Amino acid sequence: MTSTGNGRREPRGGKSTRSRGSALVPIIAIVAAVLLVGVAIFILGHSEGDIVDYSIDDSRAFYIAEGGLERMRGWLGEAQVDDPGLDPVGTEFVDEALGGGTYTVKVLGDTSGGSWLDAYRVVSTGEIDGVVRQVRTYMMPETFARYQWFVERGGWRWFLTGERFEGPVHVNHDLQIDGDPWFGSKVTAGGGLTMKTGSNPTFERGYELGVPEVSLPGDAYMNGVLKAAALAGGIYAAPLGGAAGSYYEVFLGVPSDGWLTYEGFDATGNSIAALATAEIGLYNGTAWFSETIRIEGTLDGVLTIGVDGDAWITDDVVYEASTPGSGPDVDCDDILGLVADGDVVIEYNPANQNDCELHGIMMSLEKEVLAEDYMHHPPRGEIIVYGGLIADKSIHLGQYEGAVCVSGYLRNFNYDGRMFLTPPPYFPMTGQFVIFSWEEVVPPEV
Repeated sequence: MTSTGNGRREPRGGKSTRSRGSALVPIIAIVAAVLLVGVAIFILGHSEGDIVDYSIDDSRAFYIAEGGLERMRGWLGEAQVDDPGLDPVGTEFVDEALGGGTYTVKVLGDTSGGSWLDAYRVVSTGEIDGVVRQVRTYMMPETFARYQWFVERGGWRWFLTGERFEGPVHVNHDLQIDGDPWFGSKVTAGGGLTMKTGSNPTFERGYELGVPEVSLPGDAYMNGVLKAAALAGGIYAAPLGGAAGSYYEVFLGVPSDGWLTYEGFDATGNSIAALATAEIGLYNGTAWFSETIRIEGTLDGVLTIGVDGDAWITDDVVYEASTPGSGPDVDCDDILGLVADGDVVIEYNPANQNDCELHGIMMSLEKEVLAEDYMHHPPRGEIIVYGGLIADKSIHLGQYEGAVCVSGYLRNFNYDGRMFLTPPPYFPMTGQFVIFSWEEVVPPEV
């Protein structure tokens, strides 16, 4: 120690305690700054982690809500098959577990607006870790009218060069390709794919093999739905009570637009039921014939014809609002469904030996759609279809050698897209529901 003049002693060695204390201040500040930066980085990292977690949960909640919609869509399809008269409005599944979260889905109302085809408003809410997403859809049953070409049991049939299918195609058996057909919509098959050497088909929307089989309806539909609708407010032609071979002749557009005329005959052509006429617009859109029919003419209106027997096409069956060879006009509101419990046959006669044009969905529930004696006689021109062909067993319209038609008809198939949302009245259902409108509810409703 040394003594200063004022009597205070300074430590030996030079700097004062005050100087050394001052030197610690910047160090402490730096340490504090480093700690603050570390804390900030920790908080930021934690916050970003929360954001990532929320983003993941947000996406998961959305897909959980979509899963709820699929659950209700499947349930509606099964209910339609098991109990066609069931009113599903109010049905709900609450807090069902899915993907680590839960969904609640409910049928809120019938939005069909009095149409024969039901439509329902369905809302599904998905939740996970407090994150909620909600979607609302409108669902309607799918009918067989959506198909341009459908074969259930699968007779021998190849899709050929020159054939074009704008609408959905389904076969329950193998998909068989011979040449370069064109498919504009998705093609589905219950079996596999067989292609002859050199074939080069075009599938604009792809194809799917090994899908579950789709079954055509049976007597429960024919008698419990279509016949019942005709008895309840449609056109009904009773059994003729004659010997085997009795039939009805049906003329669309006779005696004038919007009407049809029918008369019953025995197997030898003798009239056994008086001529009757009906104005289509005064009925509920259904007609039932308890015998085989022979039909031709021009439809002005909306009609589904059910036949307990075969349906023979004796000449063109077309819409009033159409152009020959070019199908329905842009403003056409005519719709036809023809459902036969037997065959749908294009008769071999003078009228059909130079083209035959068909508008509507022609459906054979137990047998075939075919041209009579299609394997013989010279080619008959084109079979021009605007709509669809549906058969239980097979569809045979012509005989080909390679790409050349040697008998029967050249095929000119055209889809009528109106059939998806406005199918013929009481047309048979596939047992599936489709979503035709979808939106997210933001913010979710309680």
